[in-house]
Formats: sequence, structure tokens, C-alpha cells
Amino acid sequence: MNKRLLALLALSLLLISVPALVAAAPSEHHHYEQKNTPDWKSYPADIQALKLQLDKIRTEQKSLFVKMKSQHDLITEARKTLTTDQRTTLKEPAKLIIEQMKTTRDSIHALRKQKHEAWDSFYAHAESKKWSVAKSELQAIIKQKEQIVQKQQNILKLQKQLIALVSPTHESHVHSGE
Repeated sequence: MNKRLLALLALSLLLISVPALVAAAPSEHHHYEQKNTPDWKSYPADIQALKLQLDKIRTEQKSLFVKMKSQHDLITEARKTLTTDQRTTLKEPAKLIIEQMKTTRDSIHALRKQKHEAWDSFYAHAESKKWSVAKSELQAIIKQKEQIVQKQQNILKLQKQLIALVSPTHESHVHSGE
């Protein structure tokens, strides 16, 4: 029975950290944006300036994704080194962190859905040259992307907590009473 619980914990750590990593990854919509958008240079200067902001956010997201992937790999490796007793001890604290990661991941999904809808609206308004409304949609997209970045940063923090929790040095302190 004990081994079964440990296997479930290990599986849940893997199942949670991978979807959280995927949820925080740069959006597939980016490719849609590039393929289906007319030349940005044909847009008014204020919209082009907003596009530069989007590019900067996208670059930051790519960097965050690389860090998240690296930390995911550390979690996976550290988890492999845990003994049965260590896994049992860590089950509850890990569960709390994992639940926070799930909640954050779900928030990212909701924001992405809103962002995709705003992109569709932006394209429609830009095509009909309703620049004021298109600009408002692009500003909304920027705000949504900034919120997504904040949530991705939160996932990084949660991953760091999980790493600290499952790292071998942490475990030796737990068992030695420090």
C-alpha cells in the first residue's frame, strides 16, 4: 500500500509539473499571428509601437519557458533520488505546491482564451481599418500577456519551492532534525 501511495505521488509530481510547464509555454497563437497578419509596417505608428511591446513580452516568455523547463528537469532528477520514506514525508507539502501550480495553470489557460478572442477582434478591426478599436484590442492583449507572464513567474517560484522540497540536501536536514 505504501509503495502505491509513493508511486501516485511521483506520478502526480510529474503530471502536474509537465502540464504547468506546457501551459506556461509560448502560445501556438504566436504562429497564427505571424501567418495571418498583414505587414505590421502597414499599420499606424502607435500600433507598431504596441507590436514592439508584444515582441518584448514574447522574448521574456521564451526566457521564462527555458527556465521552467530546466527547473522541471531538476525536479524530475531530484524526485528520482528520493527514498520511500522521503517521498512519504514530502507527500503533503508537495501536494500543496502542486495544487497552486494547477490553479495558476488554469488561470493561464483562461487568459490565453481571452487573448485569442482579442486577437481575432484585433484582426477584424485592423482589416476594416478601425484603428482606434484595433489599438484598444492590442492594448488588452498586452495586458493579458503581462498577466500571463506574472503567472508564469509564479510557476517558476512554485517550481523552486518544489525543488527545495525534493532536493537531497533538504531531505538530509529533515531526517537529521535540522
